[in-house]
Amino acid sequence: MLTIIPLSAILSGILGLTIGTLIPPNQVPLIFAIIVLPITFLGAVYYPWSALTPIAWLKFGVLINPLIYINEGLRAALTQGVPHMGLIYVYGAIVAFSIGLGIVSIKGLSRRVIG
Repeated sequence: MLTIIPLSAILSGILGLTIGTLIPPNQVPLIFAIIVLPITFLGAVYYPWSALTPIAWLKFGVLINPLIYINEGLRAALTQGVPHMGLIYVYGAIVAFSIGLGIVSIKGLSRRVIG
């Protein structure tokens, strides 16, 4: 828990910055309908990722959602007896998403600020 929470906070901040730099200010209300709702419901917030096994295409399709890895890491740290994704995948994906989205957000922010 001592490592997953700070890494999750960094990834969440970078994800917010990425969304904020990619979406024009006049379309902010659409963020909730188009981005936040699907990310939340498909982010393993309400169920473990392994519960998607009967729907194989969805189980692997949601792996592009960074929230899956945050929730699976927190589930592994805070609960016992509940199935969760392997921590090597959780940490690897959180670091990879942080780097990838960090690059995208820095480019988007510099494009907005500089010109």
